[in-house]
Amino acid sequence: MARGEGLSLSLYKNLKASNGLLPQEYLEELRQEYFLTLAQNKYYFRELVRCLKAMDVPVILLKGAALLPAAYNDLGARPLGDFDILIHRRDLDKVTGRLGDLGYKSHGVYGPHINTVSFIRDEETVLPLEVHWHIENAMFPNFEMFKIERMWQAAITVKIEGYEGLIFAPHHQLLHLTVHALRHHYDRLILLWDIHQVINHYGGRLNWKELVQEALEFRLSRPLFYGLYLTKLLMHTDVPQHVLDRLRPLSLGLEEKAFVYFINRGIRIPGLQYLVYFPMNQGVINKIRFLWRAFFPPRDILAEMEALDGSEIGIVHYLRCMSWRMQCAWRLIGGGLWFSGKGQEGGAD
Repeated sequence: MARGEGLSLSLYKNLKASNGLLPQEYLEELRQEYFLTLAQNKYYFRELVRCLKAMDVPVILLKGAALLPAAYNDLGARPLGDFDILIHRRDLDKVTGRLGDLGYKSHGVYGPHINTVSFIRDEETVLPLEVHWHIENAMFPNFEMFKIERMWQAAITVKIEGYEGLIFAPHHQLLHLTVHALRHHYDRLILLWDIHQVINHYGGRLNWKELVQEALEFRLSRPLFYGLYLTKLLMHTDVPQHVLDRLRPLSLGLEEKAFVYFINRGIRIPGLQYLVYFPMNQGVINKIRFLWRAFFPPRDILAEMEALDGSEIGIVHYLRCMSWRMQCAWRLIGGGLWFSGKGQEGGAD
């Protein structure tokens, strides 16, 4: 179970000094996994540093690339599937050329609603590099409220394999991680453990007041609230109650009450995030626009979803998108009806 949730290495670190809490054969298996991951990640980070030096543009490391050398302070404490970095949109052509010189090929589509492109080398020993110029795509509710330049200005330095890189300031790190966790409907507990690690690592250096202020200004109070609430509930993280009280939605519609019902029972099904995205859209017009775009996304977004070139997108792909959205909606509505029958019990207290 821990391995499926991405937490086997954290389990090892927390239990290796215990006396008999875990049978020795299981502990030895985790120990071997840890040292294998440590060796692999060191190799991956050396390749990442090579790419960063070649790119020669300002870069902010994201997610695992930022967390392992800072919040975890241990390159073997967390598995990696790829590297995520943030650049300025104006530097994309230069980055594409420099990575191309290193043998990386770009995969994905370019469009006005897209915020990322993947770079892959044809070697299994090298991780894909996900290059972002924003932390969300333009489909995200209140996308225009993001102050991405402020996040750049507040970035702090971190040392990786002798290279000095940039990562988000602690409060921006939490904003990003909670938005990311909701986007993936909390499908693995490591998404919440990452949040736990940031809070534990920075402790008193974490500016909770500034975090709340910017979450309200960026209209990210809901993703931040649910991310912190779940982390406190499941990881027993020291999240100040006054922070949760300040972020908690003043009122919940039926869809958001259903969301709370699901997450309080560990139900993490695809599409769950839309129960929060919907009320994040203020006003009837914005809510209608959000629903329309969910079922009929722009061509570049659909191409990204289908891993195709934009010119290949046709009616079949829109029908497939509609079918998937309807399946998600049916699961959520079914759960919501069950929730209503149970008397709307439970809550994010």
